[in-house]
Amino acid sequence: MRTILNFPRWLYAGIVFIVICVAGLLALRNTDQQREQMIANLKDRADVLIWALEGSARAMGRMGQNHLPELLEEIGDEPDVAYMAILDGQGRILIHSDSAESGNLRRLPPLHEEMDKEPSVSRGTFITDGEKPLYEVWKIFAPKRPGPVFAPGDPRLTRRWLHPTRKWPWDEGRFYIAVGMDASHFEPRLRRYVAQTMMMAALITAAGLAGIALLFFFQNYKRSRRMLEDTQALAEQVISNLPVGLVVTDLHGKISLRNRPAEQILGIPHEQENHPPLQDLTFFDWRSLMDELDSGGLILEKELDAFASKTRNMPVSLSAAKLTDSEGGKSGYLFILRDLDEVRRLRRQVKLNERLSALGNLAAGVAHEIRNPLSSIKGYATYLTEKVKEDKMAHATGMILIQETDRLNRVVSDLLSVAKPLNLRIESASITPLLQQAIRLITPEAEENMVTVELDLPPEQTPQKDRIMLDADRFTQALLNLLVNAVQAAGGAGSGGTVRLTLEKTTEHGGPEFLAVSVSDNGQGIAPRDMENLFTPYFTTKATGTGLGLTIAQRIIEQHGGEIKVYSRQGQGAAFTILLPVTAEPRGSDA
Repeated sequence: MRTILNFPRWLYAGIVFIVICVAGLLALRNTDQQREQMIANLKDRADVLIWALEGSARAMGRMGQNHLPELLEEIGDEPDVAYMAILDGQGRILIHSDSAESGNLRRLPPLHEEMDKEPSVSRGTFITDGEKPLYEVWKIFAPKRPGPVFAPGDPRLTRRWLHPTRKWPWDEGRFYIAVGMDASHFEPRLRRYVAQTMMMAALITAAGLAGIALLFFFQNYKRSRRMLEDTQALAEQVISNLPVGLVVTDLHGKISLRNRPAEQILGIPHEQENHPPLQDLTFFDWRSLMDELDSGGLILEKELDAFASKTRNMPVSLSAAKLTDSEGGKSGYLFILRDLDEVRRLRRQVKLNERLSALGNLAAGVAHEIRNPLSSIKGYATYLTEKVKEDKMAHATGMILIQETDRLNRVVSDLLSVAKPLNLRIESASITPLLQQAIRLITPEAEENMVTVELDLPPEQTPQKDRIMLDADRFTQALLNLLVNAVQAAGGAGSGGTVRLTLEKTTEHGGPEFLAVSVSDNGQGIAPRDMENLFTPYFTTKATGTGLGLTIAQRIIEQHGGEIKVYSRQGQGAAFTILLPVTAEPRGSDA
């Protein structure tokens, strides 16, 4: 019963008790009514016989005849009539349906005093005649004196008719009439009716209890359904508002449930109602992940890179588990995706700040001491080179000394530019001319490396559509650093190298609008072990590089309120994308 509603047991017991009591009372009431009706039927039949006998007595008295003994004998032969008798006031039987009983005395019933008060009302009671039950009805026998049919002196008035002056036998004394009705069928019929009534009461009780139970179950169903709807609504709100992406699939990898963060991470449009299969989303190797789960494994906080496009390289923390049904069988997979882009950016920023802090301390103490001797060395080298210009070997050696001195001076300048704050001159500028200028500046080096440089602008691009607040010189410096690296990477792959510079507008996770400037090449790509150290000062994979180009480019773009994202797969080239917010205010100088 506890499963019906959260009511105490005594309440249910009380309801059942009340239903049973009501059904029992109704059964007893119906039984009493049936008993009274059966008694009334017996009494009514007896009254009919009494009234008939009184009517016959009047008719016979009018005719001056007395056939009452024969009439009582005929009535006594009726199947339901045990006897019928007329008695005087002392209980002597005057006429009896059984002639052998005539003249016997019989004790009058206690009801005769009440009958004397109401002579016209009959009284009945149950008696036992031997082993046979009877219902005996008593009444004062007083048939009315019959009037003459003809007036006195009428010649038709003969002795056959009772003369008005003739004595009426029932005028003197008190007479009673008793009718004994056979009641042997009374109790069996009553018991059958009681049994039927009890059966009906039981059915009514069962129906009532069933109705109450159905009512409770219906209320419980409504309550459970309401709770289920509330739970579903709560679950939907929890899933929708989770700060991580949630994806549930069936055994074949078809998505059955996803939330908004998962749509943003996987690039599924929110208005798309149908769920695409995981195989159509080329972010991860979903099949290998599901195989790992099928083998009994549990994936916890596995860091992967999701490559949706060249402008969306998203590091993701993935946790996954296998789902089972109520019988323990496999029913699907659960994937939890967490965007690590901000986490990684903060990691890189902390790591870079630590290194820049150390580098700044070093640069502050060393740069000045190095630059002064370099100036002297370059001066003397230039002087000596002019003196020995007739000697080709000595002149070439002097030129090498001057070039290396200049290179060392550039290293010191780059070191200082990394260590000291940037002073940006922010103004409104069109970015398309800056891209075209960068292409012109990098073309000679590209031709030297047999690399083709292409510029891809959006259709109907005008200078008015791509205006943005930036420092044009600093932005060009950062862009050239990326172009130089791309040309060198594409040239290292042999002839047929291509560098593509593209411009487009994009949004990050449905947020603000960005201008995306991408520099991509078809070189060998970047090894996964080198991805974490790309923007670390002095980290380089080139024999002649200083390792400061990407660091400087990153600082310039970050001071503009943007960021640089990297997309790379080994053997398929790399793409560096500069994201500049269209509406955000640049940070300017960090001094």
